[in-house]
Amino acid sequence: MEIKIEVPEVTLNTVVGDIVRVDGDGEEYIDGQMTVADKVAQLIKAAVVKNPEYTALRERVTEIRNQEIREAVKPLIREALERPIRRTNSFGERVGNETTLAELIMDEAKKTFTEVKDSYRCNKPFITEVVAAEVQKAFRADIQEQVQKARAAVAAQLGSTMTEEVMKVAMAALAKGGK
Repeated sequence: MEIKIEVPEVTLNTVVGDIVRVDGDGEEYIDGQMTVADKVAQLIKAAVVKNPEYTALRERVTEIRNQEIREAVKPLIREALERPIRRTNSFGERVGNETTLAELIMDEAKKTFTEVKDSYRCNKPFITEVVAAEVQKAFRADIQEQVQKARAAVAAQLGSTMTEEVMKVAMAALAKGGK
């Protein structure tokens, strides 16, 4: 008796099972068929994720992806900023002359810096308040540094003065005790 076993050709496209997923209700459903290529990809992914260098690789891939996106979007943004547009009112009717998005952004920035932030509490423009706050921060840091130096100097001076006074009292006590 002769037993003959034939193994069909196995390729990356050979189906080895079903892809089973779980929906939002927790029910399983079949979402296609799994091939040898899918299984190989799963095994490679599992091995790569366990590798300590995976984090650095993932960060580098993310960095490259972000750089590519920036490069692709940059000309679109430049075009949008430079292309003429026309302002419209709330009904969509054109008002005023043509302008660019860059000019609109500059106008809004100027308004932000020159308009009064809150007329009830303060009559200063926003930029004046920002500058004043930054100056206060800078001076506060300098003043704190100077106070720390003064404290250290006073402590050093008091330390030497206190040592001299303690020595005088001790000598006086010894002199009385020695009589």
